[in-house]
Amino acid sequence: MTYGKLTNYDTTSMHGSNRAVARPPDPRENRLKAHFRKARREIARSNKWAYVFIAPLLIDFIVFTVYMIGRVLAMSFQDVNYGTSTWVGLKHYDFILHDAQFWNAMQNTLVYTLATVPLGILLALALSELIYRRSTRIQVFYKSAYYLPSVVSTVVLSIVWMWIYQPFNGILNYFGELLGAAPVNWLGNPSYALGAIIVMSVLGGVGVSVVFITAAMGGIPHTLYDAARIDGAGEWVRFWRVTVPLLRPTLLYLSVVGFIGNFQVFEQIYVMTQGGPGYPGATETVGYLIYSAAFTSMNLGRAAAESVVLFLAILIFSVLQFRMFASETEF
Repeated sequence: MTYGKLTNYDTTSMHGSNRAVARPPDPRENRLKAHFRKARREIARSNKWAYVFIAPLLIDFIVFTVYMIGRVLAMSFQDVNYGTSTWVGLKHYDFILHDAQFWNAMQNTLVYTLATVPLGILLALALSELIYRRSTRIQVFYKSAYYLPSVVSTVVLSIVWMWIYQPFNGILNYFGELLGAAPVNWLGNPSYALGAIIVMSVLGGVGVSVVFITAAMGGIPHTLYDAARIDGAGEWVRFWRVTVPLLRPTLLYLSVVGFIGNFQVFEQIYVMTQGGPGYPGATETVGYLIYSAAFTSMNLGRAAAESVVLFLAILIFSVLQFRMFASETEF
């Protein structure tokens, strides 16, 4: 049996009872499809997809960083009360420059940062040198052990250290009494409070630096150590004359990031001492002062001005560090 040739425009069922006629193509639909295919080819050729993928991050940066910085800068020249703002010029900056509490907070912040960052890097450097010379399994164990406190929330870490620093039942005073020392109110005495928080921050944050430094040590060519050994250099000379100079970019990175982070210290101050003890507070930092101005005194304009001054201090320190320690050698 022959059914004949079927076309797109004239088809008949084999039973001869139904006839289906295909719809002729719409010229406008074809033009749209052609334009769409052309646009896809042009985007693929010009790498514009990359802009599509980075668009969410770019929008996030513009909204939550650029806009926020601009808004804080504008608020530092305003009095903000219940949603209304009044332009006051340099009033808040003038108050800050003559405010003893602000300069006490800035001094505490500088002492905390200048103690925490160098001590943390030196401790991490020493630990990394000891760990890197061991087998891979031992390296992994110690890196994990030192890094573990870094993944714990600063609030949790602060509570643990508050128990350690307890004046009556704390483990630190317990061991001190075994050695014959008198109990100390570590967080309640203005002479010890800031030092106690510095010790906690150094020991709790050393893990990240250890991971970075040991990774950088793995990139240093062994031929340099062999050459130094042939020249008669001992362990200390090889470490000080070969390892440390070649770790300069890594140490610079840790230093800059550490200064930026520690200048903004807030959580441990809030949890452990609330800026006290004493007045002006022995542990009150600029970060905590900004919080107090914004959410306790409800003076958003002054808090914004203090934020701008803190930003400028961080910027100056970062530029100075780059100028002093920048190096083109990288491992």
